[in-house]
Amino acid sequence: MNNDIQLDVRGLPPPEPMERVLELLPQINNGEKRLCILIDREPIPLFRILESEQFEYSIRKQPDYSYEVIIWKKA
Repeated sequence: MNNDIQLDVRGLPPPEPMERVLELLPQINNGEKRLCILIDREPIPLFRILESEQFEYSIRKQPDYSYEVIIWKKA
């Protein structure tokens, strides 16, 4: 998708990565945008929030042991 929002929070101390993600979630409410995050660790607390707010996500471990998380609004 060309409307994806890219967010690289690698190297930021907690809770800054979570805060930045939560600030951007309202921008993907319309289902036309996804949020693509690069993060140093698996954001397990974020997954619970996403599920409760009707977001879906996919996660993929990168060769450098960081994670790529893609978030979108459930249809």
